Amino acid sequence: MRSATDLLAGRCVSHGAREDPIALRSRAVGSGLDGGSVGPRLRVAASRSFWLAAVLVWACSDTVLPPLPELALADFAAPVRAQIRQRLDAAQQASSDPHAVGSLGETLYAFGQTGAAAECFRRCRALDPVAFRWAYLLGVAEADLGRDQAALDALSAAASMRPDDLGAAVRLSDQLEQAGRSSQAERLLNRVLQRFPDSPAVQYRLGRLLAARGDGRAVKHLEEAVAEEPDFREAVYALAGAYRAEGREGEADRLLQRYEHMAPTPRRHYPDPLIDGMDSILSSSAQVALERGRALQAQGDLEGARGSYLAALEIDPKYVEAHVNLVSVFGNLGDHEQASSHYQQAVALDPSIPEAHYNFGVSLHFSGAFAAAADAFRKALAVNDRYADAHGNLATSLEELGRSAEAERHYRLAVENDPAHPMANFHLGRRLAERGRYRDAVPYLETAVAADTPGTAWHGYVLALVYRQVGQPGRAREAAQAALDRAQSLGQSEVADKIRTEFLP
Repeated sequence: MRSATDLLAGRCVSHGAREDPIALRSRAVGSGLDGGSVGPRLRVAASRSFWLAAVLVWACSDTVLPPLPELALADFAAPVRAQIRQRLDAAQQASSDPHAVGSLGETLYAFGQTGAAAECFRRCRALDPVAFRWAYLLGVAEADLGRDQAALDALSAAASMRPDDLGAAVRLSDQLEQAGRSSQAERLLNRVLQRFPDSPAVQYRLGRLLAARGDGRAVKHLEEAVAEEPDFREAVYALAGAYRAEGREGEADRLLQRYEHMAPTPRRHYPDPLIDGMDSILSSSAQVALERGRALQAQGDLEGARGSYLAALEIDPKYVEAHVNLVSVFGNLGDHEQASSHYQQAVALDPSIPEAHYNFGVSLHFSGAFAAAADAFRKALAVNDRYADAHGNLATSLEELGRSAEAERHYRLAVENDPAHPMANFHLGRRLAERGRYRDAVPYLETAVAADTPGTAWHGYVLALVYRQVGQPGRAREAAQAALDRAQSLGQSEVADKIRTEFLP
């Protein structure tokens, strides 16, 4: 693997096309706005008004417009299919309405169907050639597909319609640079910088272009980009290269160390409302599946929850919350291999989510890997040191490893951060009772029993034993009866039998 230092020797830019895994079929068109015969020529003697009317009819005719994509809907994930079908039906019924066609295109783009989305945006562009939205979205889609000249044409048109639009200018500069027209890209960015002097995206691109030709002004622009946005990973890397080119090795090395510890998740670093709008289609659809999974998991339906979380990932494979919750579900199902797989995917997307480490720790604990579980809980606490559940579960893993004193410290930290924490209160009370300190144990056990959890019956049974030890037989019997009722309601027959044997013969 090449280190960041090695990579500074040269800048590699990949412009791969977005894949369309779902089969798409387009209707064959023999002629259209992009070339080919359009029928008999108009008579030379025709009047100007007749010629103009004919052009308008030609431009709006479905026989010459780029076609709607024909989609294999059965290949779409079930949660997505209804959304696509609704928008496809609307577009087919109003095929000359750019908003209906564009809505289909935006939905297809959101779900990764970039080629089909481009077909829709191309039709919208033909229907409404002066609309910024369709020129811009067509340019974005063409760029994603690696069709550089088509992207350049569409983005040039969009930028001419809205010269002050930051997103269009930035994307156009990228396409100009990709086409080898760096001087034009630089002139464009300098103009944009006058309108947006605080834009880290513009400062970074200017610095990158200048650095490519050894211009010392690159450093100033890259420093501005990093000052405006300190976690701009690409700008940090480019600034390290610019420092190295000037012989500032120490500063370059420090920046490279910083770069290697920054999150690799790509971001735009500039506002782009149209793209954000399409992203929201994806996120809202995935969110529906995620919430359904959460509801099923809360009801104890782990298989149903698993299906819903996997459906969320079908919609958005980078939906980190779905991966995090699948760690929990697979851990509870005893499938620790799948729990580990989703944990690795979750932390690759975002290592700063404490629940990912926590859920993986629970899975490892269930599998008997107590040392590894303790490590996972510590990672959760490194992100959030007030995470009471992580303290509590770390304590249980440490107890399994025979590290009793350390376990008690984390039980106390759990209660410090969540005074009502049932599991930590129970274990603190249990440990005191085991030492014969029954009266000191009572408040902890009473707090544990006050919460309605799967462990409440067992907590109540231990509380009843402690009440009996401190000479309160009436309270012991009441606690035992409540614990028995709880055990029976949850089908915990082993606990119920213990209570009957000990208190209710």
